Amino acid sequence: MLKLIAYTISFLSFQLVVAQQKTLVEYENELNELSIDIVSNANEESKIASNENFKTLLFEVLQLKESFDYPFKNIKAISILKSNEKLKIYNWALPLSDATYQYFAILQIKLKNNQYKLVELIDKSAEIKKPETQTLTDKMWYGALYYEIIYDKKLGENTYTLLGWDGDYNLTNKKIIDAITISSSGVVKFGSPLFKTGKKAQKRVIFTYSETAVMSLKYHPKDQRIIFDYLVPTGSNLEGVYEYYGPSLNRFDAYAIDKNHWEYKKDVDVQQDKNLKDRFYKNPN
Repeated sequence: MLKLIAYTISFLSFQLVVAQQKTLVEYENELNELSIDIVSNANEESKIASNENFKTLLFEVLQLKESFDYPFKNIKAISILKSNEKLKIYNWALPLSDATYQYFAILQIKLKNNQYKLVELIDKSAEIKKPETQTLTDKMWYGALYYEIIYDKKLGENTYTLLGWDGDYNLTNKKIIDAITISSSGVVKFGSPLFKTGKKAQKRVIFTYSETAVMSLKYHPKDQRIIFDYLVPTGSNLEGVYEYYGPSLNRFDAYAIDKNHWEYKKDVDVQQDKNLKDRFYKNPN
């Protein structure tokens, strides 16, 4: 009799869990409401609380295998990038009252045997000195809001190039080119010496410019080039004062794939068109 009662309780508990499981659409709707609050709520404590709830709920839904192929396209205040059916990046920004941003990201990595691993990236940008030369990890991440992911086997079987935006502070913005390498077991490393100018190589490329300017940094897959505005100060006496930097009107530079790295190309010819400017430029709000 006791065994029967125990079995009945266990069965009812299982039924209750199944009944309470949310659909992906329900998760998406809840996440969207929280994401909007993160960027629009005037109360900083409230938006920070919404951010924690958003992260917890996102971790919960990403435990479901079917989430890897679900687009979550109705979550407005998030960037979701997917590449070669092995990596999906969920990335968002928390705007703070001091005009800075804190960045968050969760990587959903597909391993062998259809197993998945979740990796949270921890933004430590303020603590990283000379980031162009540093190899970083998921626990020490140079945070950004990524808007494009590039995959080419010539750069490495498990290497991805990322283009991102950073609101920096109230006088400057940044654009970033970074590289992420993921091992077969899901260990994450940021920063590979892929970006070469002559014999000199760096691990990431960072452009700093005026908050009032709009800089283009975009991948052109047809010719395998990352094309970007050449930045100049508004006056010769302002060299190195990046809040006065903006695009030159008549010059674009590029990084082009050359064997197993990105090679810097000066003053390249580009086809001007209305899509040249990035979709993320100033304030992502």
